[in-house]
Amino acid sequence: MDDVKGLSRRERSARTRRAIVRAATEEFCTSGYSGTTMAAIARRAGVAVQTVYFVFHTKPLLLTAAIDTAVLGEDDPLDPEQATWWQEGVTTANGRRAIELFVTNVAVIEQRAAMLDRVAVAAADTEPEVMALVTQGEAMRAAAFRRYIDSLVTRGLLRDDMDAVEATDVLLTLVGSKIFLEFTTGRGWSVERYVQWTIDVLVLLLLPTRRRR
Repeated sequence: MDDVKGLSRRERSARTRRAIVRAATEEFCTSGYSGTTMAAIARRAGVAVQTVYFVFHTKPLLLTAAIDTAVLGEDDPLDPEQATWWQEGVTTANGRRAIELFVTNVAVIEQRAAMLDRVAVAAADTEPEVMALVTQGEAMRAAAFRRYIDSLVTRGLLRDDMDAVEATDVLLTLVGSKIFLEFTTGRGWSVERYVQWTIDVLVLLLLPTRRRR
């Protein structure tokens, strides 16, 4: 936070915000929600605690910002549905390719966001604001996953004996943060192994036999 000479006020503000979000992410992931304090975040970010409160106001809002940054990316924030991989995934005629694109790229996001999701879910039982965050986040994720499944249905890539609701449930479960962490942290799988296993399983579960190759 020292070399700020030559930066505009907007650039300094953006830099401070990034530093606080990074520090918050590290604190939440190492200390959990209740163990994280605004003072600890301020120390890690190299700013005054008053600055943290001025920029984010409350710890739930800071957790929200950390999760949003993890999902969208820090340097060039982008909604996954606007990304090139998503656009290819919802237009390709190759069912396996659509699944590969989805699982591979969501896993990239999960590497940044899954632990924060776990922190939020754990805190939701006692923190109403965090519960609202979790509920909204899950609703948005379910809607996005359903849109991806609907694109498979539209192209005739989903097996005939599975409807879009069931397929969305499968996708939400296998490509969710809980399963991602269970395999990669709990079971010691590499991300690459998890990705390949999940692709193979989803191809078997979601695609008709004639579309698997």
